[in-house]
Amino acid sequence: MAYLFDESWRFAPGFRSPFIHNSDDEEVRRLRDDLVAGYRGRALEEVFCGREMSCPSGTCYVVESEIPMSLDARNPDRAASALLGDLTLVRGIGEATRRRLEERGCRTIADLMGHPRYRRDAARLLDSITGGDTRDLVAEIERRRRRSDPLLLEASRFHAPEEFVFLDIETLGLFSRPIILIGLARVSGGSIAVRQYLSRSVEEEEAALASILPDLEAEGTALVTFNGRAFDVPYIRDRLARHGIPANLAVPHFDVLYFARRRWKGTLASCRLGALETGVLGLARADDVPSRMVPEFYETYRRTGSPGPLVPVVEHNRQDIVSLARLFALLRGDDGGCAAPCRGRSEWDGGKENIEKDPRDIETILPLYRALPEK
Repeated sequence: MAYLFDESWRFAPGFRSPFIHNSDDEEVRRLRDDLVAGYRGRALEEVFCGREMSCPSGTCYVVESEIPMSLDARNPDRAASALLGDLTLVRGIGEATRRRLEERGCRTIADLMGHPRYRRDAARLLDSITGGDTRDLVAEIERRRRRSDPLLLEASRFHAPEEFVFLDIETLGLFSRPIILIGLARVSGGSIAVRQYLSRSVEEEEAALASILPDLEAEGTALVTFNGRAFDVPYIRDRLARHGIPANLAVPHFDVLYFARRRWKGTLASCRLGALETGVLGLARADDVPSRMVPEFYETYRRTGSPGPLVPVVEHNRQDIVSLARLFALLRGDDGGCAAPCRGRSEWDGGKENIEKDPRDIETILPLYRALPEK
């Protein structure tokens, strides 16, 4: 779809907006006009609870909010046990070979350290498991399995709750249009704190991008998105490159869309975030702005000076992030995840929802590996 902007990223004169095309959109358009009138004459800083943030790249506005929520504590023993018990993570071992190895007494990856063929790959995996290297483990699981494999959620337990960064962006369209809002959230102390980096003009995009990098590049960070592999992260990389901002975004990435499709594809008509909110979380939004109409709402704010059209855009982004975090908790089976009762439940496609773990205590397995001499 082509978006009709002039060089200053405003709608080109003489064209009807491409974002208004049905009766639902007309209703949202009336909401937009009501917001323009209702907030006319008010400053953006008076409407949103936040603060101006400065960095070498300029300034942007940060909207802050917090609501109750929790994730289960870091549990490296559970994560390691789940991974150690899956011999098929080792290169060259399929289901048939796994069964033969188990018949010979090889029940964990550590048991393969004496195997002449699989020892080297087993040792590499064990190093990652004992070190809690989720970046390497996520990459290895995805190479051997799928991006929706439940083992990835188990690997996420190497991380403490506050190490997860939940990310969602709003843009002025597709394919290299400016980002106008970047939402980040962390869970800590029984609540989820959301920070939304708002560009009050498209010129503030560079400052917003530079401001989020400390969160995305912090040691131990794990990224959680909804379709972020295909959209949010590549988009951010493109905009960073456009502004000449160096960045290293090579952090473990858990994309909830893949897990949601695997779990609910057979029971829900759609696995869009909105459908999951309704069918799984029991949430119905009021006065929501569809993502395709965000550019028009932002342009109306720019044209009129009224911050009203930004109100539902910021709320849409905030709710996306909170729903993302709740779905992640629910998919992991955390106590902090809550869903509508008896809705959208199903077993994992192609496997058991609960990962089978080796019954031996983890500390009785790993020391055996550590004590083996190098060959």
